[in-house]
Amino acid sequence: MRLTMIFAFCLLGWTAIAQNSYGEIVGYLYENDQSESKALFAKVWVEDNGAKIGATTDADGKFRISAIPPGLYLLQAQYNGDTLTDTITCEVAANGILNLGRVNVISNVKDFDVVTIRGGEPLIKFGSAGETSISALDIKNSPDRQDPVSLIVGKNSDIKKNESGQMMIRGARPGDMAYFIDGVKLRDALSIPGSAIGGVTVYTSAIPAKYGDTNGGVIVMNTKSYSDLYRRWKIMTTIEN
Repeated sequence: MRLTMIFAFCLLGWTAIAQNSYGEIVGYLYENDQSESKALFAKVWVEDNGAKIGATTDADGKFRISAIPPGLYLLQAQYNGDTLTDTITCEVAANGILNLGRVNVISNVKDFDVVTIRGGEPLIKFGSAGETSISALDIKNSPDRQDPVSLIVGKNSDIKKNESGQMMIRGARPGDMAYFIDGVKLRDALSIPGSAIGGVTVYTSAIPAKYGDTNGGVIVMNTKSYSDLYRRWKIMTTIEN
């Protein structure tokens, strides 16, 4: 009984960490690109393999879609029977807020025009300046995509690599750094190939309490699941066609 209870608490802890690796999409929805009229109380959402994750615009036309697993999504909206004219792809990073700014329900384009808006940047991070988020798109476009250590070091000036290839944060010992992969604490998570990484969040200061007591920083990594890969493939196929 005691062993069962300990296992249950550990499982709940891992689940809580994994759930807090979600991201958000925010922006303002307008009726069309020729007007300053906001699309009030419209439905805005993304789909995660059939499941809708959405929100409703408020009295200012603002929307915030929360609890989105990291990955690539197509933004969708519906207002007075109209849907988005443009194709808007959104790369959501773990623990990140993707700010799309202005989004128009109807854009002044011809029927045969194809407009794709990529909402990859800017990303506003939760917390302080001691937090860096690296999305799957960042990894794909990086020359260090096959070398997670060099990739992380190149994105954060607070991190250095020693002669043995281990990372150190602000002079701390290499062994002080904590790694979490899909919510589970590991000794070393950097042997994972870049193509399998869905997103990385690096904490060099102001480390959330949920990751425990460490002086060497924390690296939180999410791997790509089958559903992530399928969703990305489906979106890219839709855009290309």
